[in-house]
Amino acid sequence: MDVLSTKPFDIASVPLGMSRDSEEFRTSSHRLASFARAVDDTNPRHLAGEYALPVFAHIPVMQSMVEVLQKTASGLILHGEHDFVFHRPIVPGQRLFTVSTLIGARGTSAGTAVVIGSYTRDHAGEPVCTQYSTCLLREAGGRDARGEKAPERPHVPRGEGVTDTYPLSLDQTRRYADAARDYSAYTIDPEAAQAAGFPAPIVHGMCTLAFAARAVVDSHCGGESKRLRRLGCRFVHPLYLLAGQTLRVEHWAGEGGLAGFEASDAEGNLVIKNGYAQVSR
Repeated sequence: MDVLSTKPFDIASVPLGMSRDSEEFRTSSHRLASFARAVDDTNPRHLAGEYALPVFAHIPVMQSMVEVLQKTASGLILHGEHDFVFHRPIVPGQRLFTVSTLIGARGTSAGTAVVIGSYTRDHAGEPVCTQYSTCLLREAGGRDARGEKAPERPHVPRGEGVTDTYPLSLDQTRRYADAARDYSAYTIDPEAAQAAGFPAPIVHGMCTLAFAARAVVDSHCGGESKRLRRLGCRFVHPLYLLAGQTLRVEHWAGEGGLAGFEASDAEGNLVIKNGYAQVSR
């Protein structure tokens, strides 16, 4: 979901309020554990499939979110920002249902940003996760704005940080694609990536965020991802799948249960900025 729109975009034509429902999504310990292995997570409870690591919450949302995007624009769409609000853990045996709605659009200097709100509930109707995804179309939309913005995100002033570095394997995106069912060609196939204007396959944004969230959970949640109440960031540069690639995550504690983080690649390019997490006591 990180590509370039090929035709002009008119903000006045944005179908605000358009929604798509997902199919029923069933969870199992096998699927939760498979996802944890795909992002090289080391948390024993995630690897046992007892409950999902944080970014897994995006998988039940993808179907409805993509359908909304497909009705809004075509071509390459960049995943610019993402915001998770966690209401309860995802555990085996749940049946999850999601509604994704186009809630806003605005012109920016980089193109046109559209905001999709996705709301996931379990089979009992209880809220599980609310997500806001801001996606960028490279076509200029002027300075017009319609609908809502994503909710205000917390700012965590930089403090004394700790850095964790994670190596990426050359089959990282393939393993992630199999676990997430996200087979965007430019994330897997070098030729497709080059045809889209990239020097190498791009690591999925959610895969990148999963590594960053691992640092947050291990250091700020005591390994208990169930304590995470909110997680979000801005994606500012592609993470390319190259030999020797790493993700270097710098994170620091803030006040009131907040933590901040940023992440850069092996060459020092900042790929995630304005990262934040809200942790329960």
